[in-house]
Amino acid sequence: MTAGIVAITVPNSDGELPELAAWLRGEDELRGRVQVFDAVVVGVSSTSAGVFCRSLFEWLTRCREARVSLKVKRSGAAEELELDFGAASDAEQVLGAVQGFLDKS
Repeated sequence: MTAGIVAITVPNSDGELPELAAWLRGEDELRGRVQVFDAVVVGVSSTSAGVFCRSLFEWLTRCREARVSLKVKRSGAAEELELDFGAASDAEQVLGAVQGFLDKS
């Protein structure tokens, strides 16, 4: 199991970051791993990535027009994965990309 950090930004957000952080903190597996800076920062592992992605897409569906940018950094690695998407995107494809990146050695 590989751990990493996901930084979530919401372009043109009007106070949506604290709302998103509160939403993600509602997930037992993410509680204590969510912080708000100039982005919502979440500590995830390849196993908790499913909960993270499902919850993020539920939030995006509620906000309908929201789009987010993810920057995923794997522990101990210099490379990053960057994704931009909205509620209409394929959640399984995003989850697969995040899990695949975290599991990459």
